[in-house]
Amino acid sequence: MFRWALTFIRPHLMCQPVAFLVCALLLGAFPAPAAAEDVSYDQILANPDDVKLSYLYAQQQVIKGDLEQASAALERVLLLEPNWDTARLFYAAVLYRMDDMLGSKRELELLLDRPLEPAQEREVKKYLALTTAKSKRTRLTARITAGFNVDSNPDLTTSSSNDLNGNVLDTDARVDGAFQAGSRIRLEHTIPNGTGSYGFVELHSNLDEQFSVSEADNLSARLRAGASLFHDDLQVTPYGLGAVLTLQGDVYRSEYGGGIETRYVVNPRLSVFGGVEGIHQNYNVVSEDSVGSARNGWLGEVSGGLTYRNTEKNRITARIKGYLKDAANNSYSYDAVELSLRDVLLLGRGQYISAAASYRWTNYDQPDPTYSATVTRRDRILKARLAYGLPLGTLFEWIDVPTSDAVSDVNFQVGVNYLNWESNIPNFDSDSISADILFTKHFTH
Repeated sequence: MFRWALTFIRPHLMCQPVAFLVCALLLGAFPAPAAAEDVSYDQILANPDDVKLSYLYAQQQVIKGDLEQASAALERVLLLEPNWDTARLFYAAVLYRMDDMLGSKRELELLLDRPLEPAQEREVKKYLALTTAKSKRTRLTARITAGFNVDSNPDLTTSSSNDLNGNVLDTDARVDGAFQAGSRIRLEHTIPNGTGSYGFVELHSNLDEQFSVSEADNLSARLRAGASLFHDDLQVTPYGLGAVLTLQGDVYRSEYGGGIETRYVVNPRLSVFGGVEGIHQNYNVVSEDSVGSARNGWLGEVSGGLTYRNTEKNRITARIKGYLKDAANNSYSYDAVELSLRDVLLLGRGQYISAAASYRWTNYDQPDPTYSATVTRRDRILKARLAYGLPLGTLFEWIDVPTSDAVSDVNFQVGVNYLNWESNIPNFDSDSISADILFTKHFTH
């Protein structure tokens, strides 16, 4: 069970960052005339009064990641057509992406008394709340997620029939459902140095409550505090953290430590990132794991990677991460390397598809006598997830059901997950397929 707790607190409670929601607004909510080929800037110069051509050019530049050119094109459009509400809402969203909160808020306020469609009214209210919150020196944001999951093997019962010594293993995997919930609360305060730097405190929590397989019940919480410091295109974030994990209501592991993350924006499409983290882990004996303090010790992590936007609708993140665990008992010390890849594709009107996969190699320092006096454990873990999401407002519009603002911006997501665990110790061989339905609500203040 403890191996499930260590590596399989699954990332079901996924929800997309605000940036993706903005991109969905930019590219899905603003229809434009179809074009057989790209609009050139020379065409714009030759037809400065053609607002439809300039609007199309703005959409095109957003897709290419050139928000400044898109902003300039939309300014020209609105000078000629000041009552084109769709263009003004598009312009407000572009300004938001450019981090011009005052400009975005100004354009949105001009739309408050306009005869908008219901979907546009919701977008105006949503972005007014976002720009108002982000303009404050002190900002509070939160999200709450809840849903259900069904899993073919929630406690990762082994798929091997016999252990290294030929003893028969229990291979009776049990399918079970679970209630899942999670939250993130984040408080930010601007540092008055003129660079956009800020301090932050954030709390993450996750809950899995199985219907039948109680061994898989878990609750985790993680508190992180630090500061994000900006210098031109470089962001540096030092932080401290504390965390706790409970299994079946008993505290299984507590952690404390800290780290530093960096991110550098190479160009509008490409950014690179890296980080180091050190945490001290303390384990307790629980009903699912009698090892306890033998696992205590420091865990070091080093990571790096890149994020690439090949279009404004698609973002790919690749990461490599290294681990080094120094446990009190060397049977539980290990080093590991993990490769991961994530791709998010925006489909318009708030819809998205998210695909993620990771592969991890873990090598322990010496044999664990519980399983073998001579064989040192080697694990290989593959995880994959595919999810589709959209706002409930979009879903209800399709089926022509009226809904309130409070419900329409709730994100609905369905996902499927696969895990395959291979080890040279047969006791740890296992696999699992699961599916989930999740609802996420965002708050800003």
